[in-house]
Amino acid sequence: MATVCKLVCGLALFLLGISFLGEGMERLAGGRAEKYLRRCTQSRTRGFLLGTAVTAVAQSSSAVTVIAVSLTDSGILTVPQVVPVIIGANVGTTATAWLLCLFQSDLTVLTMLPVALAGAAGVGLYLFSPRHKHWGMALLGFLLLLTGMETMTAAAEILAARPGGELLAGAAGHPLLGLLGGMLLTAFIQSSSASVGILQALSVTGQISLFTALPIVLGQNIGTCVTAFLATVKGGAAARQTALTHLFFNLIGAAGVMALLLFLGERAETYLSRPADFENIAVIHTVFNLLSAAVLLPFSDGLSTLAERLTGASAGKANR
Repeated sequence: MATVCKLVCGLALFLLGISFLGEGMERLAGGRAEKYLRRCTQSRTRGFLLGTAVTAVAQSSSAVTVIAVSLTDSGILTVPQVVPVIIGANVGTTATAWLLCLFQSDLTVLTMLPVALAGAAGVGLYLFSPRHKHWGMALLGFLLLLTGMETMTAAAEILAARPGGELLAGAAGHPLLGLLGGMLLTAFIQSSSASVGILQALSVTGQISLFTALPIVLGQNIGTCVTAFLATVKGGAAARQTALTHLFFNLIGAAGVMALLLFLGERAETYLSRPADFENIAVIHTVFNLLSAAVLLPFSDGLSTLAERLTGASAGKANR
């Protein structure tokens, strides 16, 4: 029971860290993210690169997607303009997994000292310096992020060593179950970065294979679409269409990979039988989103057209 509580506490610290880091970076941007989104959506490439960069810095694809929904709902941008930004946001959100990879190995005093100093500086700035409070929030979020990950990792190792620890792998023994599990977890906590981080923490048990991890990551990408739909509750047709394009992007990409995985069957399971770790989970997350972007970015207008037909309403034109 104590170990489970430790795991939950680690998750709480991890989520709080992502929240602090993202909010701190957003406040430091001073609202400029929205301004740049307005100015840099005249071409697919610029919109994609902007979505990638802003999300990598803000550590939240959900935040960028919600901004995109609000801009289309207000008529400032059209749905076709923001689709490349959303695709870029899916790529940018993979930065968190790579950040965790840098600090997941056995941390020495030399590697932990800068992190501890940054955290201490963050606490000081957050509590005692109103002018630099947002810098403190970002630094404190970074410390909480790493602390939460270390706590979850330690708890996962203890759980795996106990009887029944093999259930970690068995819970997602079939690709479709893994897809569903990843989707539900991410929909619940509303953060693909956090759910991928949880999967990375559990990978230290050695009981999660690449074959198990792959569909979970696909489901996590689908589950993150829930936030965009929540943002459309009071929105109009354009908001709903923007959220649908986000869902289409992840569904189409996941369906393609899952079809290949199920078609290959035992051959895929044999080839991907080795245990997953922090790095190759980050690789899966990144490669999936990059490949999906490469395939679907040229057809971004088609995604918005499909969303318009399904909603049965025109989003209208952007205000100039």
